[in-house]
Amino acid sequence: MVGRALIVANDSTIVEGLSGAMQHFAIAVEVCRDVPTAATLIHTRKFESIIVDLALGGQVEQLIERIRFSPSNSNCVTFALLDSAQGAKLKTQPNFVIPKPFDEKQVRSLLKAALGLIIRDYRRYFRCPLTVPVLIDVDSKMQIPCQMMNISEGGLAVTTTVNFDPGARVKTEFTLPNDPNVFNIDAEICWCDKRGRAGLHFRLVSPDQLVLLQDWLSQKIEERIPEPVARLFRKVP
Repeated sequence: MVGRALIVANDSTIVEGLSGAMQHFAIAVEVCRDVPTAATLIHTRKFESIIVDLALGGQVEQLIERIRFSPSNSNCVTFALLDSAQGAKLKTQPNFVIPKPFDEKQVRSLLKAALGLIIRDYRRYFRCPLTVPVLIDVDSKMQIPCQMMNISEGGLAVTTTVNFDPGARVKTEFTLPNDPNVFNIDAEICWCDKRGRAGLHFRLVSPDQLVLLQDWLSQKIEERIPEPVARLFRKVP
């Protein structure tokens, strides 16, 4: 899958059509049929795209505004199902508008246009399982050998025999499979448990190394998705 979508609608025909279109692009779907429950999910779960049917009424228009203030979903791709009269009333504009009456072919065309944005947001949170050596430099005094568990654009997790102090600033050194580049990234210990595991957040990544890491993660995402969707992904700038 290349992301998760939340569909906020209670029209069975629309829900079925949207679900089919999303799954065609390897996007997992969760359905919510009322606004209060959707508001809770938006503030507690991460979605790469959120589709809201304004026909739900009530506080549904404010739901789109809330998305932009959500810690996890402020950058997600938003869609609103609405007719032309509703469009003029929206205070917060979605990324894409799905006009009514619902047309699945048109929805697939919009999703194809939005795929690059969806994948970009997915990559920010994507954690790739990985087992490679990592050296963690503490206060430039000693290098502690660890084993990477996973890596994302924003950090990594390791197994270690050392108890790190959360908040400690360190330097990491590692290489990625099939990539000759050596990564040297300043990081901060986010957490360390009693099972020999620790999580690190990247504090400062050079622009060159960030591009290399993003490209490597994008390749890993592409390897996981069906070939028809991968072809679309390769065409996205």
